[in-house]
Amino acid sequence: MEQEKSPSKVLDVIIGAVALLMVVYHLSITQHIFTSAIENLVIHLGFALVLVYLLSMKKAKSKKAWFLPLLLIAASLTVTVYIIAFFSHLEEVPGMPNPTDFVMGIILIVVVVEATRRAWGLTLPLIAIIFAAYFFFGQHLPWGLTHPPFLPKFIVSVLGIGFSGVLGDFTAVSANFIFLFMVFGGLLQISGALELILEIGKAAGKVLAGGPAQTAVIGSSMVGMVSGSAVANVVLTGSFTIPLMKNSGYRPEVAGAVEACASTGGQLMPPIMGAAAFIMALLLGVPYVTVMVAALIPVILYYYSVGLGVEIIARKDRIPPSKEPVNGKLILSRAPSFLVPLGLIIVLLLMRYSPNYTAFYGIIALLVLTFIRRSTRPSFSKLIQGFSEGAASGAQIAVACGTVGIIAQTLYTTGLGVKFTGIVEQLFAGNLFPALLATMIISIILGCGVPTLGAYVIVALVVSPALVRMGVPQLSAHFFAFYFAIISALTPPVAMAILAASAIAKGSYWKMGLESVKLAIGGFIIPFLIIYSPVILLHGGEPLDGVLSILASFLSITSLSALVHSYFLVRTGWLQRIAFATCAGVSLAYIVTQNYILMAVSIPLFIGLMVIQWNERKRLKTIEA
Repeated sequence: MEQEKSPSKVLDVIIGAVALLMVVYHLSITQHIFTSAIENLVIHLGFALVLVYLLSMKKAKSKKAWFLPLLLIAASLTVTVYIIAFFSHLEEVPGMPNPTDFVMGIILIVVVVEATRRAWGLTLPLIAIIFAAYFFFGQHLPWGLTHPPFLPKFIVSVLGIGFSGVLGDFTAVSANFIFLFMVFGGLLQISGALELILEIGKAAGKVLAGGPAQTAVIGSSMVGMVSGSAVANVVLTGSFTIPLMKNSGYRPEVAGAVEACASTGGQLMPPIMGAAAFIMALLLGVPYVTVMVAALIPVILYYYSVGLGVEIIARKDRIPPSKEPVNGKLILSRAPSFLVPLGLIIVLLLMRYSPNYTAFYGIIALLVLTFIRRSTRPSFSKLIQGFSEGAASGAQIAVACGTVGIIAQTLYTTGLGVKFTGIVEQLFAGNLFPALLATMIISIILGCGVPTLGAYVIVALVVSPALVRMGVPQLSAHFFAFYFAIISALTPPVAMAILAASAIAKGSYWKMGLESVKLAIGGFIIPFLIIYSPVILLHGGEPLDGVLSILASFLSITSLSALVHSYFLVRTGWLQRIAFATCAGVSLAYIVTQNYILMAVSIPLFIGLMVIQWNERKRLKTIEA
């Protein structure tokens, strides 16, 4: 038995060693540049490929399945060493590789796409293969989709070995922006931050009617700031919050939906957000801090929608406040380890330091503060585990970025992106609202089986330019695609966050999906608000219009929540539901038209509904007494 276990133990040691080396390399290069920018990408991707294949070996059911991953690791190392060894030569012959370069280029593409399949499933690699096939054979297509013929060696060079495609801008974002933040998130998990966050959530749950469900909303939003993955967030916090909600009286479907919605919003939560936010900064050509600041009001609206839905459900189902004791000592002792590094990251980003530089000092601050106190000081094995988990997340994102680079390069070089933009414009004849609905549907469908960054990038490159040509500000067009790529984690038939939550909650997947859509109703209208009122992104516009647009957003989300739950302070009758629907519609109409008369209608209507609800609640309380 001991002999059977030993290969797995050796594999764990190797994974830990590779992860640690990868982290040390990335930390070092923030302080001293000892490679060129392209060589840095090659080393980053080489580490990522090895780590992803090692992790796939760990998941294998038998040791016999290790042969192919080992072969792919050997291929990954070979192509990495080849590119570094012949770097000067490859710089001189982009688009014109010799036969050896050509073979190495094919190997590079194959190992990246296969690593993506092992890390993320089949959908994204399949889309990349379809795009690559178009690069090779698109000259034979009709319907205006044709492109000039390209030599196979040119295509292979452009897609990988010629320092574009796989080794292009998207992998650069992974290496220079994303990876160290993933390491920061991994280290937070072993620093006791999760326990701190859950205690803060419990404290809020004792004050708010939602009780333990608000623990999930607040806790998962804070964890999401650093995890950047809806599914990982559900697994991390849901294993605690979902049973707690069920024990307090929440139906399994509601408990799972609350956790899924709260976890999904983590990718929208500054300062770190998800990988797609860093990609957005690249595509827009703006500093990451611009995206971070623009996300503030939308994420407040999103979590207001989820939190309000939780409050309504708790009052409707008469669920008592949380009785879980709050460990104030733990909050006071562990708060510095979480808040100081996070505060340092925010300050450095606002001061326009690079994300890698910022993440480096965030990690150093976290390690120092964690090791100072005996209660938070991790063992050596725990420390390696934190590095390994962070590096594993970063490696999986790196290979996905490489595959997305294949798709993007095909769109650029063949002109397919411009063709798609023209098709979208012709299809909707400049009518913005139908184009927005189509963008929403495409983003959600892609998000069913593609990582958020993949779904966002495809829509951002194909559809967003058409929206910009229809007059939508570029930042708004990209945020629109970004939001729906993230919200797809909540929309059946393949809602990844719901799948993870339903496994923990043991509830109906479809009912949970319906509850999630009701709770996150704000998430489905916020992207449209961003389009019609860009001031919500704190980007331009008159101050008065901005204040009124934000107020109208809160009114519409509140009214929609009351409408879909048929409840606010008390149960709503059909006349009140019509009135709430009218209030939501008029508030949204103001955001589109900026007509002050509409606000003059919606505010009194909303106040009147609140007065009716309040009086009815007092009357029912008197009867009960």
